[in-house]
Amino acid sequence: MSTVIPLQRKPSRGAVPLLLLILLLFLPPALAEEPREDSAGKRVTLPADQVVDEDYFAAGEVVEIRGTVHGDVYAAGKEIRIEGTVDGDLLAAGGNVRVSGKVAQNARIAGGEVTVAGAIGRNLTAAGGKILLAENGAVGGNVTAAGDLTVSGRIGGRLRTMAGHVRVTSSAAVGGEVRYVSREAAAIEEGARIDGQVLQQSPPRIFDFSAGAFSGFLVGLFLFIRIISLISTLIIGIFLIALFPRFSREVVATLKQKPLASLGWGFVLTIAVPVIFIGLLVTLVGIPVAFILFPLYLISLYLARLVFILWIGAALLDRFGAGGHEGLALLIGLLIYSLLTAIPGPGGLITLLIIMVGLGAVLLTARSRHAAA
Repeated sequence: MSTVIPLQRKPSRGAVPLLLLILLLFLPPALAEEPREDSAGKRVTLPADQVVDEDYFAAGEVVEIRGTVHGDVYAAGKEIRIEGTVDGDLLAAGGNVRVSGKVAQNARIAGGEVTVAGAIGRNLTAAGGKILLAENGAVGGNVTAAGDLTVSGRIGGRLRTMAGHVRVTSSAAVGGEVRYVSREAAAIEEGARIDGQVLQQSPPRIFDFSAGAFSGFLVGLFLFIRIISLISTLIIGIFLIALFPRFSREVVATLKQKPLASLGWGFVLTIAVPVIFIGLLVTLVGIPVAFILFPLYLISLYLARLVFILWIGAALLDRFGAGGHEGLALLIGLLIYSLLTAIPGPGGLITLLIIMVGLGAVLLTARSRHAAA
């Protein structure tokens, strides 16, 4: 077995394929010859007796490829199972991805858990929390991976990985060198066959591929984005109050007097503007108008939150007899808004309702002003 040789840092070349894998999450539901799909559209299956003579696209909660595809397969879902034959490339993204069939060309996979227990003819690129090349799994070419990696099968070429933990079991066979980026030395069991050198590179301190550190990084990034969002919203809110003090008070009063009407009109606006945008795109004259309208619509969605923020803050101050302080109302409302929208699960729905209420209140206020004029 070869000795471990530390390496100088080199830039990663796997970023582009991994970004392409992320795009799979936005694929539409299955687009292929008569895939079997359950009534809820949650399970998409290519049966074992079916052959597809072109590329196959599938997205669902569960995606199963049991038949034969004479082209590439693009799959996204919570659980993906490749049990049949893919004559082209495989691109898959999901929570749990398992390849137990045959992929004749390259496989590029992103998932929480990635298991290869079948045959991949050429190269494998995989990113995930846990990556396993099972004992009966085989890759004809090179393997490039990011995530905790266990190799028990056969790799025809070299292995390169960024991981918190690297394990090469006694049943593994690697036809080339093994390069890995990790703070821990790879666990290479007696009996494992590696035809090249085993080369370790220690990552910079800012990079830690362990599950706990990565989770902490994501939490920190989320909190950083939330704080930046709160600060920017506060600054924008102060400017709007200073520039349009009367209109700000009128919008808040409208929401207080007509909350249901504001929600209803906001719902109509939220749906109607995208429909109008699409309608304008199909006409040559309307295209410039569409590309002016849609950015303004997105800006209005962002600013609509301020209406609810001012209203809830003012309502609390009025309740305690401290009304009239719009800056303080903005700050209190912003804190309440951030707490409501941070609730896991319902937070997105709450944000949508708040935007609709704000849009509706602005529309009703503008109509009242126009009628009075």
